[in-house]
Order: sequence, then C-alpha cells, then structure tokens
Amino acid sequence: MAIDLNRFIATFFDEAQEHLESIEDMAMALDSGREDPELLNSIFRAAHSIKGGSGTFGFTQLAEATHEMETLFDALRKGRGRADASTVRLLLDACDAFKAHLGRLKAGDKGIDPAMEAARSALAGYRAGGTLQAPVPANGPQEESFFAAQEPALEGTAAPKAAGSEAYGLFEPAPAAPAAPASEKFGFFEALPNAAEAARARAEQSSIRVSTEKIDRIVNLVGELVIAQAMMQQSVGSLAAERDESLTHSLATLDRNTRDLQQAVMSIRMMPMEFVFSRFPRLVYDVSTRLGKKVHLRTQGHETELDKELIELLVDPLTHVVRNAIDHGIEPPEERKRAGKPETGTVGMRATHRGGSVIIEVSDDGRGLDRDRILAKARELALPCDESMTDEQVWAIIFEAGFTTAKQVTDVSGRGVGMDVVRRNINSLGGNVSIASVKGEGTTITIQLPLTLAVLDGMIVSVGEEQYIVPIEFVAEAFKPGPNDIRTIVGQPSLVAVRGEQLPLVRLEDVVELPAGGGERPQPLCLVVEVDNRRAALLVDSLIGQQQLVVKSLDTNLHGVGGVAGATILGDGRVALILDVTAVTRSYAARMTAKAAA
Repeated sequence: MAIDLNRFIATFFDEAQEHLESIEDMAMALDSGREDPELLNSIFRAAHSIKGGSGTFGFTQLAEATHEMETLFDALRKGRGRADASTVRLLLDACDAFKAHLGRLKAGDKGIDPAMEAARSALAGYRAGGTLQAPVPANGPQEESFFAAQEPALEGTAAPKAAGSEAYGLFEPAPAAPAAPASEKFGFFEALPNAAEAARARAEQSSIRVSTEKIDRIVNLVGELVIAQAMMQQSVGSLAAERDESLTHSLATLDRNTRDLQQAVMSIRMMPMEFVFSRFPRLVYDVSTRLGKKVHLRTQGHETELDKELIELLVDPLTHVVRNAIDHGIEPPEERKRAGKPETGTVGMRATHRGGSVIIEVSDDGRGLDRDRILAKARELALPCDESMTDEQVWAIIFEAGFTTAKQVTDVSGRGVGMDVVRRNINSLGGNVSIASVKGEGTTITIQLPLTLAVLDGMIVSVGEEQYIVPIEFVAEAFKPGPNDIRTIVGQPSLVAVRGEQLPLVRLEDVVELPAGGGERPQPLCLVVEVDNRRAALLVDSLIGQQQLVVKSLDTNLHGVGGVAGATILGDGRVALILDVTAVTRSYAARMTAKAAA
C-alpha cells in the first residue's frame, strides 16, 4: 500500500524552518573565539536533517544545497579548518536563500530557483577555496584557517559576541556558545542559562502539533460556555439562595470548574517569549555589521508566556525598537572608547509578568536621548512642544508620525516611521509604550501588553441605559467629583480636580453620542485612566462592577468602529462594547480642542 506523503509535507516545512533558525543562532557563535566542537556537530546535524527530509519529498535543490553545508561542517568538526567571520556571513546568506525557497515550495512552486543554485555554488566554492588539512593535535600549533584564501565577507568590521542561548535543534540539542562569565552583567540582564541544558529540558517534554484553527475553536466554545454559565448564575442565583441549598452548591461548583477549564484552555494559546527573542540575534548581527558597530544582545525571561496571537503581532514593533537602539542608541566603537565605555555595546531584552500584563523592556547602554535635539526637531516639524515639558513628555515626541533625528536617510532609519508604527501597533493590541532615558548612559523602552486578547478584566460602567466595558489595566482610580471640582474654561476642554491635579475630562456620553433623554440623571462618577503616561478622567453615570470578560471581535461581521476594541456578552445576555481607551481619550481631546478653536 502506497503511503501518501503529502500529509507530512506541512510538518517538514515547520521542522525545516526551525532547523534553519537554529543554524542561524548557532552560526553567530562560531566567531566567538572559542572552539566548540558540539556547536559544529549541531549545525552538521541540523543540515543533515533538512537534507534527509528534502530528499524524501523530492525537493532536489534544497537537498543538494544542504548537502554542501553538511559536507562543509563535516570537515570543520573533523578539525580540517576553522570557522571565521566569513563563514558566519556565508551561513546566514545561505539560510536566507533556504527560507525563501521554502516559501516558494509552500506556495507550490517547484521550478528551478536561481537563488538556491547560487547558494549551493557559494557553499561548494567556499569549501573548495582552501586545502583541507589533517586535524591538529590538542597541544600542537594553531593551524591557519583553510578559508584564509577567501575574501572576508565582513571586511572592516568585527563580528559581535555570541548572541546567547537561543539556539535549539528540533531533533537534537543544539547548544550555543559558552555562557558569559558570571561577573559580566548589564543592569538586570544577567548571563543566560546554558543552552545545552535548556535544549535537553525541551527535548524531555513530549508535545503534539495541533492546528491553530482547532485551538481557536476550543477557545471560542469555552468562551461561550463561560457566558452561558454567567447567564445561568444570574438567572437562577437568587432563586437558589432562597429555596435550594443543593442548587446553590452546584452552581458554585459549576462556576469554579468553568473558570478552571477556561484558564486551562487559554494556557494552550500561550507561548513562551523565547519564540520572539530567538528572531533577534540574527537581526542584531546584521544591523550592527552594516553600521560598523559592535553589539551584544542579552535576553531574559524566555519562559514568560504570552498569547500566540500577541506573539505574532509583537515581532514587528520590537524589530523597530531594536533597530533604533542599535542605530541611534549604541555609539560606534571609537566614540564608546572616548566615553570610557567598552567597545561592544549591549542591547538587552527582558520579559516579565506584572499583574495581568506582560512587561517587555528593551534597553541599551548607548548615548541616551538628547532632550534639546528632540525639542529643536519638534519645533522644526511644527509639533506642539515647550521647555516646560517633563522628560517623559519630551521622549513621547519621538512617537509622532514623521519624527526622526537622523541626519540622513539610510536603509536602517531616517524616514520617521519606525516609532510611530511601534506606538500604533502596541496600542492596537491593547497595550502601551513608554520611554526612560539618561543622556550618556542609555535608554529603556517599556512595552506593556495584556496576557491574552481573548479574556480581559474590565470595569462595567453605564451611561444612560447602555453599559460599556473599560479595561481594568487602564484604570487608576474611581471617585465622585464634587460640585466645584469640574471647571469649564472658555475655549478649552473641561478639567476636573483630582487631589490638586487638573485632569482633562472626557464625557463618555459625548463620545458615544448618546441622545439627550428625559428624567433625572444620577450623580456622575469619574474613572481616572492612564494612557501613554498621561492621565484623564472618564465621566460616566455609574459603576456596575468588575468582571472577567470574554472578548468578541467585531471585525468579522462589522467594519472597524473608532473607539471600540471589541464586544462581550454580559450575564444578563446583553451585548456591551469594550472601549478602546487610547483612541477614546485622544479623539475626544482633539475634537474638543477643534471645537473650542472654532
């Protein structure tokens, strides 16, 4: 009976992609100056695994090219030469070609790929560029690299240190370079755990590949179950408390088990930040090499988990942040030496849990932000600014569209779209971003995100007959303003006094354009919300309570609605809109300012 191999192709593509990523991670550790035979063995095994799978499915070009890579590292691991910076460049370029070829194969294009032919020829030519020598005894003289005859691919630049322990093979452990000495630290970014130990720990955990569609289907069903349970609790709860103690107990048990089931199912969607961090050693290597800088990447918090959907959407903003840190933050080696710093700069990435959020910090030990230069550029671009602004307000200017302090446009930066994209994307995920910087010492960019996009803790508020949800992560406090606390100034938005601080007042009834109705309105309540390090007061009629809610997206059936992040179903069966606090406060402030100016 013939075996249909087509159903295994998707698995091959996933495994080949993981192997290529592990080869990239390990490649950047080759030029660390330390001999690591297991590193060479791991790259050899990864190439061998890709070659075997390619041959099975008839992907001839990929099989031939990975065979050349396998042969090259077979020679290296037997002591016939030594890897150097040009070897690293060759491997990274080859991996780029392999990844692009995998994309073509996934799309069904099995024609001849010129890029793969070029990659195979480059690997074969590189290997044949020198004479393979016999292994040198352990105590013998150091032999000259058999790649010495080749033109260095990274002329004039020094390769950065090993990026750390993000290297993993799929079938075998693939350790990276030896860990840095314990004394080598940068702030809270400590040396990473041993890669071999981490790889073995992962190998010991059994797993199964499940399509995201199946997981999302289970998550949606459990969400519906939670909503149905809340509706039943509200409908039967008062009756059960009066007449049936057994029913009360059963409802409590159902509530507890439903919440446990929800948390267990949601955990399936959670992925470790390692899947994000593993993409950045290559990025740091390429950008720093292109700019002629020496940069070492340190990461911490690999096991911190985040929703899979957030993981995928987080890569692009973080890419902009890290590129900016290298380009604008880290100084060239000569400038760092004059400032009394080591030639090699450090970019650190750390992920931690804080309450119901994930905090991601990207830090560098570079030159820091220049307040005077930012203000001067802001005036040139006619952006609102003045000398009385706090440092946090000045740093926030760099998130404005079109803002850049680069003196010339390059392929790395200078067009003024990077940090604007970062803020917009992070806000669209329900998070916020802030900056702290000390001139001459470095900059830290902090990104705060919800743990998951499917569930949130929210404040249920009412305006008139309608109820709305305010995500709890934006709420700092709630209070009832006194009759003299709200001030209306001609030509300016209304303000409310909060312990001596005047906060802009956002009337939710104006935001949702609630029609004026008869009857007496209750005494209003203010929710103090904090967005982008700025506080505002959201004026509502009443506060119903706090509740964990299942988020329902509106994009599937409706077009995007400004100021609305989604919807949920309350316990009484009513649909309540979830407010996008960032968009609401900004749009309201802009509207009130324009109205006052008119």
